[in-house]
Amino acid sequence: MVFSHLASDARVLRQIRVLSTRFTVTSAAFGPSPIEGVEHVQLEDLPPYRGGQLSRLAYIAAFMLRMFPMLSRRNPRDRAAEAVLAGRGWDVVVANDVETIPLARRLAPRHGVHADVHEYATRQNEHSLSWRWIMAPYYRWLVKSHLAAATAVTTVSGGIAAEYLREFGIRADVVTNASAYQDLHPTKVASPIRLVHSGAPAVQRKLEIMIDAVKMVDADVTLDLFLLDDGSAYLASLKERAAGESRIRFNDAVDSGELVKVLSGYDVGLSILPPTTFNLAWCLPNKFFDFIQARLGVIVGPSPEMQRVVEETGVGRVTEDFTVGALARVLEELDPSVISEWKAASDRHAEELSAGPQGEVWVGVIQRML
Repeated sequence: MVFSHLASDARVLRQIRVLSTRFTVTSAAFGPSPIEGVEHVQLEDLPPYRGGQLSRLAYIAAFMLRMFPMLSRRNPRDRAAEAVLAGRGWDVVVANDVETIPLARRLAPRHGVHADVHEYATRQNEHSLSWRWIMAPYYRWLVKSHLAAATAVTTVSGGIAAEYLREFGIRADVVTNASAYQDLHPTKVASPIRLVHSGAPAVQRKLEIMIDAVKMVDADVTLDLFLLDDGSAYLASLKERAAGESRIRFNDAVDSGELVKVLSGYDVGLSILPPTTFNLAWCLPNKFFDFIQARLGVIVGPSPEMQRVVEETGVGRVTEDFTVGALARVLEELDPSVISEWKAASDRHAEELSAGPQGEVWVGVIQRML
């Protein structure tokens, strides 16, 4: 169960696919399911209150007064979902992200709730002052009152798991956002060297570092950006920043099912994500694993989780810090023979860094619960 549109939630899709090979699975989410052969319940994406302006004001007042238990029980989205999911005699409910856990517990699965939290919930939008003031107390309540009561917990990286244990005493297994294994082979390093980055244009990720570094260097490189067109002022500013630099190209976002094959036409994937938030500091993002499956070399900043994998496997290079200058120095030193070694290392480690071994952690968690 997840309160998102299933077709665009790559982690939950992987979860359903692996669990449905071992168990009888029903998925519940907004929108239709792209997975054939698995029962799906389409949930309504309802606002947290019913009625007009008066109801909205009453909801805001109750939220500001931190009447979270009452609001959770009366949330129209949760009540509508409960109406179609209750009474089915579930053995286990897999609740994705903390917002789903109160409902998962009310469904009273015989062997408990497995909570899969996709980030550190209480700090997920900490770059926003209003979020920290208004929303953070709600997420702390969800974690302390409901996540802590889950039978089993998984999350996306070791640093995030360690913080759940340190702050809340919650033990979590780690299932990374690894991509499905792709039977590909490294391509020959091109001239110019083809750099690539994919993802969402979120301002806290500081994507301008990559643009400015390419503009700074004389190295024979190009940079292709595959960014979700969210219509944001930040995306427009990135395009303006790169204007006039022929080596930098903006491309339409590619469907997740096709992305790895598109990336395989490049040489080096860039994943430079400054630690502007806690979750970014400890991120191990989808794009990193997509680069591995595409058999690319990888250049990352000194993010502890990505740095560990890069240094253990030899798939790329870690910059000294998250500055434009640090990335520019690495780009100036790029050598086709070294990149070929990185790509070969990605090929050697592609299977172990794929979704298959990670999915077995989920399977093991459910088997222990049963």
